[in-house]
Amino acid sequence: MQSIADRDRTFFTALGSFLEKNHRLTILMGNHDIELALPSVRRKLKEVIGVKPYHDYEFICNGEAYEVGEALIEHGNRYDQWNVVNYDNLRHISSRQSRRQEITEKYKFDPPAGSKMVSWVINEIKEEYKFIDLLKPETEVAFPLLMALEPGYWQLLATVAKLGLQSHAHRLEGPLDPLVEGDIHAEGNSTSDEFLSDMSTYQGEDSKTLSPTDDNEAALEVVLQKGLGKDCRTFLNELSPKGTKSDAESGGDISTKDVKDRTYGLFQLLLAHNDQDIGSRMPALLKALQALQPDRNFDQNFEAAAVYTDAATELFKAGYQYVIFGHTDLAKKIELQPDRWYLNSGTWSDLIRLPDNIIDATPADARKVLDPFVQDLGGGYLDRWIVFHPTYIQLDLDANNHIAHAELLSYQGTTAFRG
Repeated sequence: MQSIADRDRTFFTALGSFLEKNHRLTILMGNHDIELALPSVRRKLKEVIGVKPYHDYEFICNGEAYEVGEALIEHGNRYDQWNVVNYDNLRHISSRQSRRQEITEKYKFDPPAGSKMVSWVINEIKEEYKFIDLLKPETEVAFPLLMALEPGYWQLLATVAKLGLQSHAHRLEGPLDPLVEGDIHAEGNSTSDEFLSDMSTYQGEDSKTLSPTDDNEAALEVVLQKGLGKDCRTFLNELSPKGTKSDAESGGDISTKDVKDRTYGLFQLLLAHNDQDIGSRMPALLKALQALQPDRNFDQNFEAAAVYTDAATELFKAGYQYVIFGHTDLAKKIELQPDRWYLNSGTWSDLIRLPDNIIDATPADARKVLDPFVQDLGGGYLDRWIVFHPTYIQLDLDANNHIAHAELLSYQGTTAFRG
């Protein structure tokens, strides 16, 4: 926390100045900053902001949501099965830390499958593929892209795939509640109905119903099928066998094992100017990018992921008029019912937006744009693919704390523009 504050001092100073001007500051925890649940980190956050006893400051964690008038605000990862956080486990750790007790193996925190994918795979390769963070790949749609970039990481990805499928508590009980939010250990219950259901729909070469103890490679193919549909088998055939098989041992803590082979990674092919192998990889890369960024992904009036609109619709039943999420990095304002709105605040980070003629064109036309993208990728020239569109949500409240108006706005300098 101190290192982050030293790096971005202007931001934390601005938060302190905001409080000093008698404004209220409420910070809502998400899945990228779960360390803030720990007492020592929360104390450091207040210190770097400069929170004083008389400031109107609130920090919300433990999976709680935040109410403002008729609006319900939360991060949104609760509805993403790959990024549900085990808050019960975090509470145990926080309780022990507050008493200076040791965190024993019994209380070890098991992060979401999406976090493991970031830690084990994405962080390993993002120095070469700098755009990978900008695409925010943390769910099953990221697997095809990661395989297309680094097929030699298949064992790490296969293990993450199995963890994600086995995590029975990541399944939602209805549109609103994780089935068992406080018990999401992937290894904990090997009879997961969700895992069995996913595996039973797998249509590989030898289609069959698989059990949770089957090998990780089968789980990887299930997840690839979720992202690619009927193109899954073609996609695998388009990847070189040099990068898709390994004799390395699997199981246990795979993050400590030597199961990475980068000799056939796309970046290595670009460095070697291996035009033939680069060309053979392009169809798989195209399929992966199209799965990761579907048509209308940036349409503010359309939400491609139904889990978020389903959750919002269910929350309306509690009397909310506005349901506001973040998490997806994609700004939205959608009227789901008469005068009942789902909004997403978007992001103030860079994003990559692929041209429409990569996303929805014929393969031949898409390749004409994909080729220069790959060359720019190899040279580190990403500027023309990056978009920065900072957005925020403004709620105007009347004297009775009712919301008079809610709007999705774009920020440009000191001026706000309606989205």
